[in-house]
Amino acid sequence: MKPLRILMVIHTPWRSDLGAPQAQMELAAIFRSRGHEVSKFSLEDAFPQVAPQSSRHGLMRLVDIVKSNRSFARRVRRYLRRNGAPFDIIDANQTDLPYPKQSLGFGGLLVARSVGLIPLYSAFEAWARRQWPVPLTLRDRAKLVLTAPVRHRRERDALRSLAHADVINVSNSDELRYVASTLGLGRKTIHVPLGLSDQRREALFNKRGTPSDRLAAQEVVFIGSWDARKGARDWPRIVRLVRAHEPGVRFVFLGTAIPAQRVLCQFAPEDQAGIHVVERFDSAELPARLARSTVGAFPGYLEGFGLGVLEMLAAGLPVVAYNAPGPRDMLTRLRVKSMVPLGGSELFAEALRDVLGLTVSAYADRSSDSARVAREFSWPMLASRTLDAYQESLQCLHGATR
Repeated sequence: MKPLRILMVIHTPWRSDLGAPQAQMELAAIFRSRGHEVSKFSLEDAFPQVAPQSSRHGLMRLVDIVKSNRSFARRVRRYLRRNGAPFDIIDANQTDLPYPKQSLGFGGLLVARSVGLIPLYSAFEAWARRQWPVPLTLRDRAKLVLTAPVRHRRERDALRSLAHADVINVSNSDELRYVASTLGLGRKTIHVPLGLSDQRREALFNKRGTPSDRLAAQEVVFIGSWDARKGARDWPRIVRLVRAHEPGVRFVFLGTAIPAQRVLCQFAPEDQAGIHVVERFDSAELPARLARSTVGAFPGYLEGFGLGVLEMLAAGLPVVAYNAPGPRDMLTRLRVKSMVPLGGSELFAEALRDVLGLTVSAYADRSSDSARVAREFSWPMLASRTLDAYQESLQCLHGATR
């Protein structure tokens, strides 16, 4: 088959330190290595005058985001009307192309990609506001008012983009079921999870400490931003329950995206000394940061996939998590199950204590099993699955239009 011309579209900056574009960036690199021509259209292409201002904070940065979301899709459409005809495939993040193909002047395969299905995220946010009501500051109220039109438009555009796409690419099995049963679009939906490059997986695995050293460290590690969806509301109770039995256990929170003091103040005073918070870190540092940890923990309620969980598995860490969309697609493959029901703080803490108390031999077995599961999520393999599905759909599309 002749080389394909593929366009990746996403409304964020095209940067490897951001989670959203990672899948498309990894796929683009592999597709190019296999002889295909891959281009991209991202935030800095649509808004060259806004992207350099990414260091702005507060209300002005919020205004930038609102402006960007408002017209990114229109700018993609304008770009495609001028330049879209030569492409065989457009792989666009959900919301970014909520238009019929006819209006784009494009006759190839249009893919809508989800790395976290927006209708499901919106439903969780509404549930979380009821579950954990908090008083709103003036700043919070201003943010809600300013972003309300964007949030409504984002969900509307997500549904439109799914409806207009030839193929929907989702990253977990729960999203596949939702798109099929609730939206009625299962016939054109494929499920390709996210993964790690071979180099990244090997770096995480090779840096790991010995089982005895890791057990001696008695360290629980979490990777992710500090928010309710990723378990922020449950962490204080989990930490208290673990440290009440094992006061020497240390908790490390990596990549919270908010200052350490704002995280620490949510914990009991007697637990704060046993908590280390890293607001931001370079991705290349992660293998060393995980090397001495004993167990990975992720009490999240909803993920598009859960790349942090996969990275902990690749580092040979047993991982305890809620039985939630995203992580469960990985953790159900483990020989020893380590998921607990959503919101089950007591069971979560008990599962952590179980790992912390393993023998060296049992821990080594769990560590090897984690690494085995991580190898099943390899980007080269997933890229082949993606490309095969796209080529098959493209052939069907061309056959239908003849």
